[in-house]
Amino acid sequence: MVTAVHNNVQSGDSAVTSDDLLAWLHPFCGDASLPVRPRIDVLQILESNFSLQDSDVRLLLLYRTQAVLKDREVQIEDVENEEKRYALFLELLEAAQKWEDFQQLMLLLQAWPPMMKEEVAQSERNPWVVLTSALLTHCQGSEVTLDLDQQLVTMVRSLYNTKHKLPAQCIRHITTLLLQSQPSLQQPALKLMAESGDEQLLQLTLDQINSMTVETSSSCDAELLSLLLDAGLLVGCVSSTLYPLLSSHMLSHQQERGWDVEKAAAELLAAGHGPEAGSLLLAHRGTHQAQFTFNSALAVLRKWL
Repeated sequence: MVTAVHNNVQSGDSAVTSDDLLAWLHPFCGDASLPVRPRIDVLQILESNFSLQDSDVRLLLLYRTQAVLKDREVQIEDVENEEKRYALFLELLEAAQKWEDFQQLMLLLQAWPPMMKEEVAQSERNPWVVLTSALLTHCQGSEVTLDLDQQLVTMVRSLYNTKHKLPAQCIRHITTLLLQSQPSLQQPALKLMAESGDEQLLQLTLDQINSMTVETSSSCDAELLSLLLDAGLLVGCVSSTLYPLLSSHMLSHQQERGWDVEKAAAELLAAGHGPEAGSLLLAHRGTHQAQFTFNSALAVLRKWL
């Protein structure tokens, strides 16, 4: 329906306008008995298809807020600018007690435009960073604790392909909070840093990896190993307790993940890790591990690289 009206408006037909659509959809978007997500989706479709007047944009923003905050009365003055929305967010965050309260805040932040002021958007004051800090404080020891790590990773990843995608500085703030919170949150922090593509965060990832104990590295899951290899961090991890798991994971999943073992071996050799490069190639070519020696590793380098 929105597409049809949009096409009509584009062609100069004014029989049905965006104002008409807003009037028709107002009852649906304001009906608190209906699920939140489809009501927000309708509002986003409207906003992306029409050049709305400022008054309509503010009205849509109010509808979005009301769609999420079903049990709270909200006026247009409460959300008309970024400062007021941020103040409302902090007020709601302070009152949040249950996991459902925090989920509601996640929905609310996505229903609003992202914060644009640099002193908020690029800093520890970013609402997603503040929300992470509050989650770590309130949800420790609750029923959420068992999967809090996955919940936080999912939260950040849900923003990747949206206008709310977090800048690297905010990813750094969030992962720092995770690393400082408890040892069990090291893996989710490493996952977010490894997939960030940011050079500083990748270096921080290597710093963490290279300080791991054998016990810690043995608990790293397949997803983290894959993300580290996707980020090209094999060479940087060569001296760590994680390297044997990482190289084994590369050999086991090279075809499905598209990793180039011979290229990785060449990079190891170029970085001065000849024995490791040779051993990786020997394993790749199917040589039994019992036959691995320092000399055989060096010999295979001369032969294959």
